[in-house]
Amino acid sequence: TKRTDLSYTVKYLEQGTNIEVSENKTVIGQTFKAEISESAIEVEGYDKVNTEESIIVEVSGNEIIFYYTKRTDLSYTVKYLEQGTNNEVAENKTVTNQTFKAEINEYAIEVDGYNKVNTEESIIVEVSGNEIIFYYTKRTDIKYTVEYYYNDVLDSSKTEEYEGTYLEEISN
Repeated sequence: TKRTDLSYTVKYLEQGTNIEVSENKTVIGQTFKAEISESAIEVEGYDKVNTEESIIVEVSGNEIIFYYTKRTDLSYTVKYLEQGTNNEVAENKTVTNQTFKAEINEYAIEVDGYNKVNTEESIIVEVSGNEIIFYYTKRTDIKYTVEYYYNDVLDSSKTEEYEGTYLEEISN
């Protein structure tokens, strides 16, 4: 009679490497010379290279390998916000065609009237939730001048200089 105590293993590997993208699966109680078919499983962040594989069960070496490639259709968003208010100080930037698990470095942009709180941020691209936030504070060193005119003539001896905060209303 044919042996029924054999097994086979299914492996899920990143193509071109031996990196496992999911835990191996071992199936026991298999019959000698039985034909076995398996389908590739879904693995977050990866696309399947091969979707169906078959083997004939032998005494040893029973292995099915499914290969996967990292997704390259992902994106991340960069936000530029005023610290404490979360008001946008510049338009968001979305970057498309990113690869799963890629490390991304971004640098804060210059925004008129604001100082950068953080200047550089990094993320590892995931399937979703890829967001980089740069925070800004209003500049408090903006100089302005108050001039006094008498009968349409400037009295420069009365001219005063001050510092203020960006977008701050000045009333005096």
